Amino acid sequence: MRYQLTDHTADIGIRLSHKTLKGIFDDAAFALFDILCDIKNVRTGFERAISVEALNQCGSGQASDYEELLNLFLSVLLKEFTSDNNLLNNIEVEEIKEGDGKVTLSAIITGQAYDPAHHSIKTEIKAVTFHNLSVKKTKEGYIAEVVFDV
Repeated sequence: MRYQLTDHTADIGIRLSHKTLKGIFDDAAFALFDILCDIKNVRTGFERAISVEALNQCGSGQASDYEELLNLFLSVLLKEFTSDNNLLNNIEVEEIKEGDGKVTLSAIITGQAYDPAHHSIKTEIKAVTFHNLSVKKTKEGYIAEVVFDV
C-alpha cells in the first residue's frame, strides 16, 4: 500500500513509509490525486517537468527542510487541479538535492485536463497543511505524515 489514511477531525491525514526519501514524495503525490479523483480514469494528455525549491533553513538533511519541500511540492501539484484544471495520473520524482542554501526537487508529471463527463472528483482538497506535517528518517528508510484540508 502506497499510503495509509489516518483519522483527523474535518481533514484527511495520510501516513507514508518508504525506503527512500524520493519514494515518500512519489507516494505522497500519488495519495493526493488518488484521494482527489478516480485516478485510474485519468489518461496521459500532457507530460512536463516541474521543479520546486525550499530554503535549506536547518542545514543539510534536516527534517524541517524536507517538510517544507513536501508541503510546497504537494501544493504545486494541487494547484494543477485548483488553478489549471488538470488531473494527474503519474508523478515521478527524479531528484531531490541540496545545495546553495536550498533543497530542490525535480519531477515529471503526466495527466489530462479535467472533464466532468469523464472524471469524478471523490474528495475536494482545498490545501496541503503544515498541521502534523512530518518527514523522519528511520533505520528502515523514511516515514511521513501529511494532512489535507478538505
